[in-house]
Amino acid sequence: MRKRSKRDLLTLLGLVIIVAGVIGVNGYMRRAGMREYFDKLRAELETKHREEGVSLIYWDIMQKVVGRRRTGATFPEDLKALDGKLVNIVGFMAAIDQFREVKEFMLMPIPMTCYFCDAPPMRDIIEVKLHEPANMINEPVLIGGRLRLHEGEKPMFFYTIEDAKWNEAVSDEETTEKVIGRDHQLHLIEGFKELRGESSLLDQGDEEEPLIPGYEIEAPPQEEP
Repeated sequence: MRKRSKRDLLTLLGLVIIVAGVIGVNGYMRRAGMREYFDKLRAELETKHREEGVSLIYWDIMQKVVGRRRTGATFPEDLKALDGKLVNIVGFMAAIDQFREVKEFMLMPIPMTCYFCDAPPMRDIIEVKLHEPANMINEPVLIGGRLRLHEGEKPMFFYTIEDAKWNEAVSDEETTEKVIGRDHQLHLIEGFKELRGESSLLDQGDEEEPLIPGYEIEAPPQEEP
């Protein structure tokens, strides 16, 4: 009787192990399939924006980052070169504390649900701080803004995109300060006067209204006494 009970117990234990193995393999296959699906979805949007002339960075560069929160990150040189620069990247939004009218959220290469019970690695998470609030969506989205890398121990995130735009590309031209010299501006003003049929001679003593919005005149160097 005892032998039979022991045999039944071993049989039951074997069945439990087999079922657990099947569930584990099924979960792994499901997770791999979902990741492949969302990778393809993200790649399609990347291709669309690339064909529109948008300069993108890709998650492949983030995969080169090594480190943990406790020790901090080690960034590759090509990523360090982007620190403080305007970048565009496509990813999936993940909420931090709310879902509507958010100004801060996490951006990932795949949705949070694809990680199942595993926590996503820190290299897969970008903190995003929006310039204007937006609602969370379950589709890939384009984010453009200024990239900041966080070095040192125990950072909350390895990287942040600041003053970000939701579903809109950015470029360095938006923040380029246009400065021209006084002589160049006077030449441009004379050209506009000629187009209007006015005299091309300028009275150097009179102040002219700037005709080229967005440009600044360089101040002449001060002579030392």
